[in-house]
Amino acid sequence: MPLDILLAISRVESGRNVGGVLSPWPWTVNQAGDGAFFDSLGDATDHVLRALADGQRNIDIGCFQINIRWHAAEFTSLEAMFDPDQNAHYAARFLLKLFDEFGSWDAAIGAYHSRQSGAATSYQAKVSALLATVPQTPRAASFSDDQPARSALRSNRYPLLRPVGAGGLGSLVASAQDRPAVPLFR
Repeated sequence: MPLDILLAISRVESGRNVGGVLSPWPWTVNQAGDGAFFDSLGDATDHVLRALADGQRNIDIGCFQINIRWHAAEFTSLEAMFDPDQNAHYAARFLLKLFDEFGSWDAAIGAYHSRQSGAATSYQAKVSALLATVPQTPRAASFSDDQPARSALRSNRYPLLRPVGAGGLGSLVASAQDRPAVPLFR
């Protein structure tokens, strides 16, 4: 997941001016379009619990404004949904699913906000404007309809699954040119 996209989305979703810098704010709540920043997890949680007790479910929370109605089942508690790390990890997993579905980061970013084209396009434009202000990371390419998005190049962080260099380590199976094959069981 490209870090620059996550940084831009978090600033669009919960950006707050902190010391002259637009930064994501973990204790952010948007309740049916009415956004609010809270000073603590306790204050934000109390606000959401009151709204839930009143029967409201269209509530976005945390740095990435994860919606309770659609995504709460993916978390163990309301506090977990607010937790910046868990909120960000879920947002990244969700964006990767959207990328796989739509085949491009631009479309995935739009769908993160809405599957309605007008709202998605407007949101994607906001995120794109902020992308110019955050550090860039490599992105997987967009794909046409005849190429599955699953074939996107993603960073391989598993050293045992990297190509083997001459005499080097890195794969569970050495290539024939590096050393002769040895049977696993004798």
